[in-house]
Order: sequence, then C-alpha cells, then structure tokens
Amino acid sequence: MKKMTKLVSVVALALPLAFATPLAASASTQATQTTQATKAKKYSYTIKKSYFYKKAKTYHTKDASPTVYKAAIGADTSSFVLTKKGKLKSATTYYVTKAVKTDATKTKKSKTFFYVKGHGWVAASALTAGQFKQAD
Repeated sequence: MKKMTKLVSVVALALPLAFATPLAASASTQATQTTQATKAKKYSYTIKKSYFYKKAKTYHTKDASPTVYKAAIGADTSSFVLTKKGKLKSATTYYVTKAVKTDATKTKKSKTFFYVKGHGWVAASALTAGQFKQAD
C-alpha cells in the first residue's frame, strides 16, 4: 500500500512538468521571432565636431514630422550610431541643447544632428531656426 501511494504522488508531481516544458519552448521561440522582426536599422557615423549650448536654441518643425533617433556615442572612439526611436510632432517649437557634425565618407554626405531636449537626435535639415508661428 505504501508503494502504491508513493507511485501516485510521484506521478502527480511529475505530470505538470511533462506538459510545462513543451509550452515554455514554444513561448520562447515566439518571443525570439517577434524581436527579430522588430529589430531597428542602425546608422553609423564618425563624429567630426560636437557643440554644446549653454542656453538652449529654439527650433521648430514645419508640416513634416521628422524622425527622432536614439544615439549610442562611443567613449573611446568618435563613433555615433543612431537607431530610430519615433517622430516629432509637426508645427511645434523645440529646444536644441547639443549638435553633432559627422564626417563625410565615400557613401554618405556630411550631416548635422541636433539633440532635441527631452526627445532625442534629429537631422538638422528637418528643423527650422526660430519659434513656430501659426500662419494666418
């Protein structure tokens, strides 16, 4: 009788584990497939010169919504890697606190990027100097 009780208890404890392993494996493969699908494209540049403004400069967007990037700046090298983060609102005033000018390469022209306070890095060509004023 004792042997039968032990056998039933071992089976009762092992049964949930037998079903949990295949379910966990399928969940992890689903997670890796979604992360591979949402992997963002990275743009890498070499920093030529950087600027830091003590007083934030005023810029605004026009009708277009420029892309905002998250930057990874190299500590030992002058690398500047951008990853798409989102978009800015159109027809809005923003404040710029930093600017980075990048080197031109054989395949890329020199570009300037502004750091919009509280949002991220934006291409300088997408912003216009001054405060936004609604047209009448």
